[in-house]
Amino acid sequence: MQVGQFFSFQPGRVGQYLSPRVLVVRSPFRAAPDVCYLGFDQFKQAQTFAQSLARRGIKFQIRRSQVMPQPYEIRLHGRSDLARTLAYWDRRDAELNVAQDGQTAYRSGVSTGAIAA
Repeated sequence: MQVGQFFSFQPGRVGQYLSPRVLVVRSPFRAAPDVCYLGFDQFKQAQTFAQSLARRGIKFQIRRSQVMPQPYEIRLHGRSDLARTLAYWDRRDAELNVAQDGQTAYRSGVSTGAIAA
C-alpha cells in the first residue's frame, strides 16, 4: 500500500490511500459519489466509531473487511471530507512515537538541512 498514490480499483474507478487506515475510491469521469473505507483492528473500535457516526446522522456500513487490510471496515458514501480529516489525524498519530521509557517523542518530517539560519 502506497499512501497518496492512485491505483486502479475497479473498471472506471481509482483508489487512493490517504493513510494506512483510510481509502477513498473515486469515479473520476462520472458524477458518482466517492466511497470511503475506514479500517479498524478490533470490532469494538469500529463499533465505537460507528456509534459516533450514527449520532451525527451519517449513513455507513460496518462489516468484516473486504477492501481494507484491517479485519473490520466502515464504508461511507460521499464523505471524502470526513475521510480526509480522519486520514490527517491517522497520519499524525502514526508520527507520534512513545519511547520505551514512557516519554513521548515526535518524529519530524523536517530535516536539519532544510532549516535556514
